[in-house]
Amino acid sequence: MKMQILKSMMLSTLLISAALLFTQCESDVTGPSPEDLTVIETRDAATNATADQCACLKEQFPVEALSEAEAQALTFMREEEKLARDVYLYLYNRWETRIFSNIAQSEQRHMASVLCLIEKYELQDPAGSNPAGVFQNENLQALYTTLTETGSESLEAAFIVGATIEDLDINDLNMEIAAADNEDLIAVFNELNRGSRNHLRGFMKNITNIGATYAPQYISAELFEEITSSPTERGSDLSAICGIQTGNGTCDGTGQQKKGQGNGNGTCDGTGGQQGNGNGTCDGTGGQQGNGGGNGGGNGNGNGGH
Repeated sequence: MKMQILKSMMLSTLLISAALLFTQCESDVTGPSPEDLTVIETRDAATNATADQCACLKEQFPVEALSEAEAQALTFMREEEKLARDVYLYLYNRWETRIFSNIAQSEQRHMASVLCLIEKYELQDPAGSNPAGVFQNENLQALYTTLTETGSESLEAAFIVGATIEDLDINDLNMEIAAADNEDLIAVFNELNRGSRNHLRGFMKNITNIGATYAPQYISAELFEEITSSPTERGSDLSAICGIQTGNGTCDGTGQQKKGQGNGNGTCDGTGGQQGNGNGTCDGTGGQQGNGGGNGGGNGNGNGGH
């Protein structure tokens, strides 16, 4: 708890400094209230993949004794992923920039992955049916307020908020993975960590494109450089173990089209958002998934893997 409070204080200081350095304050700026946020609907393909993953985590991984620390890690990570999703929903409503809606959808899946284990080990779900912006954890509740207020001041500040969230998530996940014993928990946290690294790459691309900078506050400078200088990560160990097909085609967070599987239609825009009426949706790093309806405006056709 002391570590979480310290993190909250450090993050608050960082974000206030970032706002002063990188943004021009707008006293009349307001954002949507939590009750005005529209939670992204989970597409059919994502729902199927989550159901398959939950079944795999129950069938392919043994039920192991769960330590108190591991139980706390699961419940905390469930709400920390919700924090990321809710902040990105807020920032998308504020700025209507696609990267926030894409990554919010990815965070929704991360929340579902953690929920699989919470249900497997019969723990109480701290997120429950709480609406966007509402948390049981008081530190996360305070962070939500700080992050949304800072991200509302400018698009640049919003991108920096995104990078900060992913920086913090990677650091927390690395510590939890190192301390965990249970195979299923380690597999899910590794899955979340891969997503957070890809999200950090996406936000850094946007930060660089507007001529701003971000220095890591939680992970080391060496790890930060290793992540941001390497390409988007594809696939996952968990998907390989579970035999889950994630859908048609993939594209990275900068819109680069990549070869994939199936009959994916449409193209990807500069932040990885799918354009057109094609099949599949794009995750937070631009990875096209599933057989749901196209996620984005514009036109785009063509059968075959991207």
